[in-house]
Amino acid sequence: MLVNLQFKTNPLVVHAPGPLRHKPHWQEIRDAFFSSPALRIGTIEGLTIVTWNNGHEAMGVLEKSLDHLGVPYVVKGAGVSDWINSKHKPALTWEALNEAKTKYVMGLDSRDAMVLGDPRLIVERFEQNFSCDMVFGADIVNWPNLPRFKSYEESLPGAQDSAFKYLNGGMWIGTTEFCREFFAAAMQTEAVAEAPDSEQGILKQLFQVYYPRVQLDYRCQIFQNYWLFLRKSIRMTPNFSDEPEDPQSSTILD
Repeated sequence: MLVNLQFKTNPLVVHAPGPLRHKPHWQEIRDAFFSSPALRIGTIEGLTIVTWNNGHEAMGVLEKSLDHLGVPYVVKGAGVSDWINSKHKPALTWEALNEAKTKYVMGLDSRDAMVLGDPRLIVERFEQNFSCDMVFGADIVNWPNLPRFKSYEESLPGAQDSAFKYLNGGMWIGTTEFCREFFAAAMQTEAVAEAPDSEQGILKQLFQVYYPRVQLDYRCQIFQNYWLFLRKSIRMTPNFSDEPEDPQSSTILD
């Protein structure tokens, strides 16, 4: 399990945005998790987990992590050719939301995210620590790197005490009812000209519309975005089945 040393939190989902070849410890985290005993957690009451995977060979580590935990999930986008995130992800997410029968839905990237612990704890933390309808993972990198996104997201109260200030669309959880409204709006919102293929510019535009109903996980209580230069801020414990008993005995990724 990971321990964020700044906040002394144990994020349950890790996401490594950008080229994975620039993140050598991603392999270490991945190998440690998959060498832990497999679990059979089963269906998570009240939660549907959604990902997007058209079958490209680079995709699928998210699904493998959930298989390791014994947790079911929904995959959207199988067989879609000429994939464009700004087009396909909002539409397929809205489709999944309209099929979901649970109170909550969590969306996670297939290529570069892993669930490291029991998703029941994710639901618990969302209900106990956030008074909003939807939470995205917070990142230290603002992308698309546009001044209007940067200035707005840095101005929010949660950003004042965290290096993780910026919305990252690779991990989120929310109430199904609200997320249907949010992604219906996403389908009607144009991608930014500076990143026309990316849905993240769409999500950042809507963040400004829907805040404070949409929040970021500033303290990495659920979601951890991982970059190489964060390696000394994160510990890795050998226990991936529950909360770590002694974070001080874990290993700093350096």
